[in-house]
Amino acid sequence: MYPNWEPFISNGLLMAIIAIPHVFVSHFAIGGGLYLVLAEIWAKRKNDNQHLEYVKKHSRFFALTTLVYGAVTGVGIWVTIGLIHPNGTKWLINNYVWAWATEWVFFFIEIAAALIYYYGWKKLKSSTHIAVGWIYFISAWMSLVIINGILTFMLTPAEWVTTGNFWDGFLNPTYLPSTLFRTCIAIIVAGLFATLSVAKEKNVELKIRVMRRNGAFILIPLLLSIPIGIWYYNAHPQAVLDGFTPGSAASIAFQVMLFASGILFLLTLLSNIIFPRHSGYVSAGVLMMCGLLAMGGFEWSREAIRKPFVIQGFLYSNNLLASEVPSLPATEPLMVTYSTGDRGRDLYLSGCRSCHTISGYKSLDDKLAGLDEEFIANIIPRLHLFQGRMAPFPGNDDDAIALAGYLKTIAGPDPLTTHASLTETQKADIVFQRRCGGCHTMTGFRPLADTFEGIDAEETEEIILVLEDLTEEMPPFTGTDEELKLLIAYLTGGVK
Repeated sequence: MYPNWEPFISNGLLMAIIAIPHVFVSHFAIGGGLYLVLAEIWAKRKNDNQHLEYVKKHSRFFALTTLVYGAVTGVGIWVTIGLIHPNGTKWLINNYVWAWATEWVFFFIEIAAALIYYYGWKKLKSSTHIAVGWIYFISAWMSLVIINGILTFMLTPAEWVTTGNFWDGFLNPTYLPSTLFRTCIAIIVAGLFATLSVAKEKNVELKIRVMRRNGAFILIPLLLSIPIGIWYYNAHPQAVLDGFTPGSAASIAFQVMLFASGILFLLTLLSNIIFPRHSGYVSAGVLMMCGLLAMGGFEWSREAIRKPFVIQGFLYSNNLLASEVPSLPATEPLMVTYSTGDRGRDLYLSGCRSCHTISGYKSLDDKLAGLDEEFIANIIPRLHLFQGRMAPFPGNDDDAIALAGYLKTIAGPDPLTTHASLTETQKADIVFQRRCGGCHTMTGFRPLADTFEGIDAEETEEIILVLEDLTEEMPPFTGTDEELKLLIAYLTGGVK
C-alpha cells in the first residue's frame, strides 16, 4: 500500500510549480557553463581585464544559483513524483536505473568541476582553469543528454512498448531533435541570467559590450530553435499531436510558448542590442519572465499531450496498462494502492486523483453537479469515449458503483435549482453539456445536429429514452422530467 497523500492542489499543478523553475535553472546550469568558459576565453584573448572581472563575479552567481537552488529542487522533483505517481516512478526506475545512475555520476563531476572552477580563479593557471570549465560544461550537457532520453521516452516510447529494449526507448523518434532543442534553450537561458547579472554594471562601456554579447547568446539559439522545434514537433506520432485540440491545455500552453518566445526576441533586440546602455534590472527581469513563460509553456504542453498516459501507449495515469484494455470491463474488483476505509474514495485516489481535484484545477465538483448517482456509474466505464483524453476505467461494475457513490458526495450544487435567474436557453445548454456534452457537440466533435435535423420533439424523446438500446457506448438517460424537456428543446432547436 502507498501512503494516502492528497495535496490541496492538483498533482499536475504541484508538479509544474516545482518542476518548471527547476528545469529553468537546470538549463542555466548547462548553458551557463558554456557561457562562462567562452566568456573567459574571449576576455583573456582580448586582454579585457574588466570583462574578466565580470566573468568572475558571474561565476559566483552561477554557482550559488545552480548548485543550491537547482540541487534542492531536483530532490524535490524526485520526492514529488514518488508521492503523486509511485507506480509510474517505479516503471521509470526499473527500466532506466542505469541511465539515472550514469546521470548521477555526471552530476557529481559537474558539482566538483563547478566548485573547482569558482575557487580556482586565483589558484589555477589559465589553461587549467579553462579546462575545468570545459569539463563542467561537458558533464552538465551529458546530464541533459541522458535525462532527455528518459523524458522523450515517456512521450514517444515507439518500439519499446513491444520490445522492452533499453535503447529502443531511449533513442526514440523525438530524442535527437529534443536534445538539440533543449541545448538551444540552455544557451538562451544562460544569456538571460547573464543579462540579469550585468544589468547594474556601473562601467557603461563594459555593460554595453557584455549586454550585446549576451543578446547574441539569446538571439542566435532562439532563431536556431525554430527549425529544430519544427523537426521536434513533426517527430511526434499523430496520436500524440491530436492532443493539441483547440482550447485544450496543451494548445493554450503551446500558444503561450510561441507568444512568450516572440516577445523575448523583440525585447532582447531592443534591450540588449539596440539600447543596452539603458537596460537595467526591470528590462532584464521582463526578459527572464518571458523566458520562464516560454519554458513553462513548452513543458506544460509536452506534459499535456502525454495525457492520459504516464508512458505513452503503455501506462495510463490511472495505473492501467494499455495491454490490459482489451480485457475490460474487468471481472474482478480493482486492486487499489490506497486504503482510507472508503472503497469509493480509494478508487478516486487510485484512478482519478492523478489528474483531477475535487475543486480547483481540473475539478470534478462542477462537472458532477446535478448528475444522479446512476448516471455517474454508467459513464465511468465510458470515460475513454469522452472528448477529453481520459483513461479507460480499470474496475468492474461494482467498482463503478462504489466510485459513483463517492463522486456523488463531492458533486457541486445543481445550477438548475440554485441559479433562479437562468434563462430556458441557459438551462437547456447546461443539461446538454452534462448529459451529452462529454462525448458530443452539436456541430463539432461527434456532432448531433444532423442526427436531429427535421425530427420533432416526440421522436426525439423516443430516441433519448432508448439510448442504451441503440449502442453499448451510450449510457441510459436517467435525468428528471424537466431535464428531458430541456434536452429535447436543445436538440430540436426549441430554445433560442
